[in-house]
Amino acid sequence: MKLIWLFQNADDVMSNKTAFVTPNRTYTYGDICKAVAHTIHNLRHLGVRRGQQVVLIPEHDESAVVFMAAASAIGIQIVMPYNLQNAAILEWANIIQAVNPDHVVYLRRDKAVEELQQVVVEGTHIIELSAFVGHGGENDEDIIDIVVESPDPVENFLVLFTSGTTGKAKAVSISESLVCKRVASVSRQLKFSADARIFMSGLMNNTTGVIFSFGALLHDATLVFPHGRVMEQWPQQVEHHQITHMMLRPVALRRFVEGARECGADLSSLRVMAYGAAALPKKLLEEARVLIPCEWAQGYGLSETFGPFCWLTEDDHQRKLYEQYIYCVGRPDDSLDVSLHFSDAAQNSVGEVVLRGTGLMAGYFDIASDQVQPVGEYFHTGDYGHFSNNGELILKGRISNTILSKNGHRIYPEEVESVVAEIVGVKEVLLLSIPTANNLGNTPVVCIYGPLTQESDEVIGRAVSTQLAIQLSEEKWPDYVFPSRFPFPKSSNDKIIKGEVLKGIDTTALIPVSVMEDTA
Repeated sequence: MKLIWLFQNADDVMSNKTAFVTPNRTYTYGDICKAVAHTIHNLRHLGVRRGQQVVLIPEHDESAVVFMAAASAIGIQIVMPYNLQNAAILEWANIIQAVNPDHVVYLRRDKAVEELQQVVVEGTHIIELSAFVGHGGENDEDIIDIVVESPDPVENFLVLFTSGTTGKAKAVSISESLVCKRVASVSRQLKFSADARIFMSGLMNNTTGVIFSFGALLHDATLVFPHGRVMEQWPQQVEHHQITHMMLRPVALRRFVEGARECGADLSSLRVMAYGAAALPKKLLEEARVLIPCEWAQGYGLSETFGPFCWLTEDDHQRKLYEQYIYCVGRPDDSLDVSLHFSDAAQNSVGEVVLRGTGLMAGYFDIASDQVQPVGEYFHTGDYGHFSNNGELILKGRISNTILSKNGHRIYPEEVESVVAEIVGVKEVLLLSIPTANNLGNTPVVCIYGPLTQESDEVIGRAVSTQLAIQLSEEKWPDYVFPSRFPFPKSSNDKIIKGEVLKGIDTTALIPVSVMEDTA
């Protein structure tokens, strides 16, 4: 399967149906097909050929969707940086120098391309296509058919540089077949349909953006691009555009709920609300479900799987399965075999989540050798987990983040974060480890931000200790609380940047976490 085939040249009926709604204009399916055909023509005229490699600096708008469809038709490989802020120009230049692509395609509507041209190696071919959608040349009328030069799916179609939450860059190589498979499976799971109006909350350099945009095209739906990235303003846009489907990460969902509560927007048009990427505080989830009474779905996936493969469905939410476990991600779908690898029998049923099947990346792209390192028989996710008696996957936390306490017990950050996030007055929470004196191990510290941090040390310490005692045994507690006076720094994908938070910890401000004595 190819991306370009997820939507066809528009017939007389589909041609006039609205495909994209952007802050600046509305596009019909006929407009999109014409834009793809025109882009193919332009790229070929500029020397782009089948089998070549392109570094893409996209705008998170319709131009990126059109370009990816055109890239599929031509049969080229796309490499996209993780950080697309203007401050990352040197990062882009380093990737361009390391990859040495045939072309660099710049879609952003800004002047940063001039700075990029100054720092890349001389002779780098930079193609600017900043406003080509709907603004073709004098021969537009002659370019009406989409020419698919490469009928076979591109093997290493998409390379995404993702830093995750650790800051360690990974270059994930995804086949075009997997992109299409995940677009189809996720959009089916979320019940996309021809009458759906889908909100483009994701970015085009991550899985959500690609899946939602091409999922909308696959189902002949309408894709609505937000006006800005201020999530507190999105509820009004949902009401205005009568949005039916959207997906939000926990941080974005909190901001969305705060905005909805403030403006009183009518969100009754929503049919499906999806969330994922991290555990969602139970109080926030329940508040959001009252505010947005539609079907809810939580997806669990990785960059390496190009999207979710486990689902907590609306039925699971109605059964309040999320209350039975700290971080339940539901049952695996049929796109992958999911099992556990046990390396330590002493940890009972907890093992590393491992995957097998065709729903996986081609491998990690090694820049130095220009080769893709393939996945073995099993892909080790790096997540600890176990299965419930009913087959639901319960995540414990990242192996790399897991802290070994001074008594030899594993402390799972996601467990602690999920519990502490339930405290009134805590908006953001992150568990980190800091070196102890003389570097003799690490000390677990839970960092929090929110109104609670304005209280005294005694009040903060008691609130955290009391909440931890409800759900976790003492050996799984952090040793200290760090009350941050400022929100945690985040990436453009709304992920907390752990390394930056760690740098900001003031060890003189740490508050001990201790068991509260029973005064009854």
